[in-house]
Amino acid sequence: MFKITLRNDSFYCPDTMSIVEVAKLQGMKVPYGCIGGGCGICKMRITKGQYKLNDWAAKALSEEEKKNGHVFLCQTYPLSDLQLEYIEK
Repeated sequence: MFKITLRNDSFYCPDTMSIVEVAKLQGMKVPYGCIGGGCGICKMRITKGQYKLNDWAAKALSEEEKKNGHVFLCQTYPLSDLQLEYIEK
């Protein structure tokens, strides 16, 4: 189980479930929409930690976005504790 932190809130997530799946189960407030990676509502930035994107998300994000830590939380699985932040839109 890895600690996922967003602002002053945190929850724990295994590497077998996406961040959105676990956040929903634990009643955490994270943005999400379709849960399939198509809408982009759950797009955030990981500022600290290691993670794995599923193949779809890895292809949907540009190299620049990936370099800057941008992810779709519904398609992201933690490999360590993570620090998240909202992306300014």
